Amino acid sequence: MSAYIYKLILISLCSTFTYCTSNTVYHHYNPISNDGWKRSDTIFFILNDSLEIGDYNTQIGIRHTIDYPYRDLWLSILMHDKISPDTIHLFIANERGNWNGNGTASGYYQYESEAPIFKYTSQADSIIKVWHIMKEETLLSITDIGIKISKQ
Repeated sequence: MSAYIYKLILISLCSTFTYCTSNTVYHHYNPISNDGWKRSDTIFFILNDSLEIGDYNTQIGIRHTIDYPYRDLWLSILMHDKISPDTIHLFIANERGNWNGNGTASGYYQYESEAPIFKYTSQADSIIKVWHIMKEETLLSITDIGIKISKQ
């Protein structure tokens, strides 16, 4: 099977598990270009106005290949209710170089970590923005970035 088919299977499985979680109100992954994730490439997550006003738990998800050359990833995340972004430092591999997320036989991995609380204050469309702040201008081997929002 091709790597593309394995990726589709992984995405399908992740989506299936998401629907089983009743408190999840938003869960979406955006693909990264095959040319890499440039520091200037901001990933946008658009939430519709159907959310109830309140505080929500947030997770950030990273999908990457076995070829990702670092054990960590630095991100900035800007929630709609904040003036400045939060910085998130993700350790997607341990000190020995073993991936901390779940993987597939085809070399794709998924890692999820807690992100700042999402405070939804008015019933209007909201945008969450995510970009990397690594020293490297373009990150290769990151395939998707995701956000999961759940009721507290």
